[in-house]
Amino acid sequence: MLVMLVMVMMVMRLTSAVDFDGGYFQQPAFTHRLQHHKEHVKELTCGKLYYRTFQLDEQRGVLYVGAMDRVMRVSLSDISETDCQKSSLVLEPTSSSECTSKGKNQHYDCRNHIRVIQPMGDGSRLYVCGTNAHNPKDLVIYANLTNLPRSEYVPGIGNGIAKCPFDPDDNSTAVWVEEGNPAGLPALYSGTVAEFTKADNVVFRNDLYNRTTKRREYMFKRTIKYDSKWLDKPNFVASFEIGEYVYFFFRETALEYINCGKAIYSRVARVCKKDTGGKNILYQNWATFIKARLNCSLPGEFPFYFNEIQSVYKVPGHDSMFYAVFTTSLNGLMGSAICTFQLRDIQAAFDGKFKEQKTSSSAWLPVSNSAVPVPRPGRCVNDTQALPDTVLTFIQSHPLLDETVPHSGGRPVWSRRDLLLTHLTVDRVTAGSFGTSREYSVYYAGANNGRVYKIVQWNDARGRSHSELLDIFQVTTPEPVRQMAISEIHKSLYVSSDTALRQIRLEMCNGAQDSCLRCVHDPYCGWDKDAHTCRPYMPGLLQDVAGSEPGLCDSSVSRVKLSATWGQALHLGCDVKLPQELGEHTVTWHLWNKERGRHRLEPDPAHYVPTTLNGLVVLSVTERDAGRYEARLGTDLLCVYSVSVDVHRCAAPDRAQDYQKIYSDWCNQFEKYKHAMKTWEKKQAQCRGHNRSDNQNTHPNAIEQRSAPVT
Repeated sequence: MLVMLVMVMMVMRLTSAVDFDGGYFQQPAFTHRLQHHKEHVKELTCGKLYYRTFQLDEQRGVLYVGAMDRVMRVSLSDISETDCQKSSLVLEPTSSSECTSKGKNQHYDCRNHIRVIQPMGDGSRLYVCGTNAHNPKDLVIYANLTNLPRSEYVPGIGNGIAKCPFDPDDNSTAVWVEEGNPAGLPALYSGTVAEFTKADNVVFRNDLYNRTTKRREYMFKRTIKYDSKWLDKPNFVASFEIGEYVYFFFRETALEYINCGKAIYSRVARVCKKDTGGKNILYQNWATFIKARLNCSLPGEFPFYFNEIQSVYKVPGHDSMFYAVFTTSLNGLMGSAICTFQLRDIQAAFDGKFKEQKTSSSAWLPVSNSAVPVPRPGRCVNDTQALPDTVLTFIQSHPLLDETVPHSGGRPVWSRRDLLLTHLTVDRVTAGSFGTSREYSVYYAGANNGRVYKIVQWNDARGRSHSELLDIFQVTTPEPVRQMAISEIHKSLYVSSDTALRQIRLEMCNGAQDSCLRCVHDPYCGWDKDAHTCRPYMPGLLQDVAGSEPGLCDSSVSRVKLSATWGQALHLGCDVKLPQELGEHTVTWHLWNKERGRHRLEPDPAHYVPTTLNGLVVLSVTERDAGRYEARLGTDLLCVYSVSVDVHRCAAPDRAQDYQKIYSDWCNQFEKYKHAMKTWEKKQAQCRGHNRSDNQNTHPNAIEQRSAPVT
C-alpha cells in the first residue's frame, strides 16, 4: 500500500508540475518557440544593425533591407543563404563629426540609418534615403546594389531633407510614384520630419525634373509649415498610391479636441498627384490636401476607442481594403486592436462635410454645404493653379473633414488588452472541405514583446465577420518586432529585430500541427486521416477553420486499451495541443459503462483528479470504474481509453509464484514512475537553462523577448 501511495503522489506531482513539452511552452496563450522546427524557421544576422526598413521584390525574389550604414539584398527563398558582405552596399555617414558636436550618440544617432527604399520604374533601380548622421541624404542605385555611372546622373538627388527623417527613431513613410504626376514625371511622396529640431513635419513631394534635359519643371509641394490645422506633431505610418491620389496614414495631436484636453487621433489624408499648388495662394503648398479621422473602436453606448494607429497593410494588387493596427494611449488602459477600412468609406468621408472652429473658444462644428466653394476643395482638377482664390483660401483653413471613417464590420477584427501591437501583414487564403471553399484573411501582428500573433478572419453565409486567434509565436523575443513583410510566392513571413532577421514558413503543418483538432483549424493545413498526419491543405484533407463541423476529428482519435488492478491509481493522459481559441475552453471527461451509460465525471479529490495537461487520475480503481473514458472539448473528441479492471487480483496470493509476479508488476510500475520523474526533472533543468540563455540573448534559433516602447 505504501508503494501505491508513493506512485500516486508521483503521478500527481508530474501532472501538476510539468509545463514544458518538447519545443512548446504550455500557457493559456499557447505560445510557440519554434526552435525545434528548424525547417520552418531561417535566420540571418550581420550584427546589431537595426534592420528597420523592408522593400519586397517578388519578381526578383529578394527582400531589400535598410539597416545601419548599409542596404542589404536578402534572398526570399532562404534568408540564411545571404552573404552579409557580398549582398550589402555599405553607405557610411558623411558628417558624423558635426552630429556628435550637437550632443548625439556617435554609435547610434550619428550613423546612416536607411529609412527609405523604393523601386523606380521597372525595379531595376532603387531610390534610397538615410539619416546620414542627422543630415538626411538620398541616392539612386541599381537593384543589384551597385552605384550608377555618372552618365546616368539623376537630378535632384543628394539632399534627403523632407524625404526621410533626421532621427533614426522617428516614424516616416514614402512611396515612389511613376505615373499621374504633372507632365508624367516620376516623384517621391513622403511624410516625415523636415527639421533637426523636429518642429517641422511635412507631407512632401520633391521637385520634378525633365528626364531628358535634367531641368526642373515643377517645384516641390508640401504642407503649410508650422500650421497645426494641417499637421500637429504627426507620426507617419504608411503611404499608398491609388488611382489619382496618394494616401497617407498617421496619428497626430487632435486639434479639434484641444479645448477638452490633449488626445491623439488617427488620420488618413490624401493629395492629388496632379497638384501643382495655387497661383497666388498656396504657391509652394498642396492645393488638395485634406484629412479625416479613422475610427477603430469597440461598439457600445460609450465606445472604447483605439486612437493611435501603428501600422497599415494593403495586399498588393487589392486597393479596396486597408488593414491596420491601433493601440490605446500608453498613459491609460493598455490594449490593441486590428481594424479594416474600405477605400469607398474613406472616399465617402472625403466627400462629406468639412469641420471648422470659428473662434479659438468655440466648438468644432460641420461646415454647411452652402459655405463650401465650387469646385469642391480636395478633389483633383486638371490645373490647380487655375483654382479660384476662394477655393484655395477655404482649403487653407479647412483641411479637416467632419465625418470619421468607420471600420468594416462595425467592430475590430480582433482586440486584446495589455498588449501593444506595432506591425501587421495579411495573407489571403482560399480553402475548404467537402467541395466547399471559403476565403480567409490571415493576420500576422507583431508586438513590442517580440511575439507575432496569428489571427484568422472569415465571413459566414450571412456575411457576418468572425475571427479567431490561432497561435502566438515568439519570433524576436526578447527584442521588439521592428519590421514585417510577407511573400505570397515563397509562402513566408519575414520579421526583423534590431539584431536579426527571421523567415517563418506560413504552412507550418508538418511538426507544428501535431493533432487533428489543431490541424483542421489552420487555413494552410489539412488532416490526412489515413496517414494520421497534418499536411499543407489540398482537396481531400480534413479542414474546419470556422469550427462548423463538430466531431470532424473523432475518427482520427486513437483508442487506447488499459488493464487496471483493483485499488490501483490510473493515469489517463490527454496532452493534446489545441488551437488558441480552443485551449481556453474546459476539457471534460466522460465514462461509458453498463450501469450508468454515458455520464460526465466531476472532479473529486478522493477519486477523479484532473491534471494541468487535460489528463485524469482515477484513484482506488474498482469494478465500477471499468468502461470507456472520453475526453471532450465541447463536442470534439480528444482522447479515448477502454479500461478493464481485474477484480480477482485483489485477493492475497497464496503461492510464492503469484506473490513474486505481483511484486514484480509493482516494481515495474514503480520504475516507470521513477523514470518519468527523472525525465521531468531533466526538462525542468533544460527550461531553466533556456530562460538563462534567453536573458543572455545567445540562443541561435530562439524566436525571442523583451519589452520595449511602441514606436
